[in-house]
Amino acid sequence: MEMEYSLALALEDYLPVIFSLIGVWFIARTVYQLDRGLGVMAFAGLGLLAVGGVLKATWKLLMAINGTDIPLFSQALFPMIAPGFALIATAVYGYTRQLRGKPVIGWLWLVPVIVIALFVGGSALIASNGGPWRVPLIMLATIGNVALLLMLAVGAWRRNMRGIAVVFVVVLLVVIGMSQMATNVPQTIAVQWFEQIAQTLAQLAFCLSAWQLTRRMAQEAPVRRLAVGMASS
Repeated sequence: MEMEYSLALALEDYLPVIFSLIGVWFIARTVYQLDRGLGVMAFAGLGLLAVGGVLKATWKLLMAINGTDIPLFSQALFPMIAPGFALIATAVYGYTRQLRGKPVIGWLWLVPVIVIALFVGGSALIASNGGPWRVPLIMLATIGNVALLLMLAVGAWRRNMRGIAVVFVVVLLVVIGMSQMATNVPQTIAVQWFEQIAQTLAQLAFCLSAWQLTRRMAQEAPVRRLAVGMASS
């Protein structure tokens, strides 16, 4: 039996999606300023996150309005955000390498493509045997998200933005905690309200922290582009 969602709960579910996408957009834009190839990778990941998050929130909204259940909408989340986080984390990794003066890895696109293919293949294999096909995708999404938040925390710490670094770590802990709750705690309406509000606050903090950090990064970009250009000439 499907849970009966209230309209307020369904609409609130869009907020963490919006805050998360805005924060990632700040990151993708900053990466693009330094390296267009890595920027395209980050924006591609952002697009996947947008599709997965909006479809899942829209599924809940339709369920609240008239009980319409579109399985594609509810099941699209992890197939979208798993490769999305993998691409964004790889792009940020490439960006940080350049900031440290290390050469650009020309085959960097190949790494997330192979990793995504392995996890998607594992998911398909499990599905063909009637098992929990989401597990490999959840693992990939978690790994990518954790790697991204840790890199952002380290980047903020190295720029003496200690408070921002702590916020990224707290967001990481909230994401992991809410993931565990969703798996191990019965999903009553009260529990879902708690999870969504916690996620909303965490993603708002992520958005504001990403904005502050990328403002600092954007100030470094012209100098870094000059250094990269001189190194390659």
